[in-house]
Amino acid sequence: MDSGMINKIQKAKSYADQPERIHFKDLRVEFDGNHSKHAVEFWDGHWKCDCGYFRGHQTCSHVMALDRVLGVMAPAAV
Repeated sequence: MDSGMINKIQKAKSYADQPERIHFKDLRVEFDGNHSKHAVEFWDGHWKCDCGYFRGHQTCSHVMALDRVLGVMAPAAV
């Protein structure tokens, strides 16, 4: 492995140890729910999900799960 690649790997590890340096602007994922697939998005500072519960409550289990999976990097979900 060349020294350039070694430096990039070290830099990547440093970035990974500082998740506060990562800022989500837009994100779209497909979530395999228990009954169907759902589109979950983070756009313009807000979470959106196409499930029925989200429409009435502005949050849902899909958004909450993404918040848990993404941890400190996730924009506030609830």
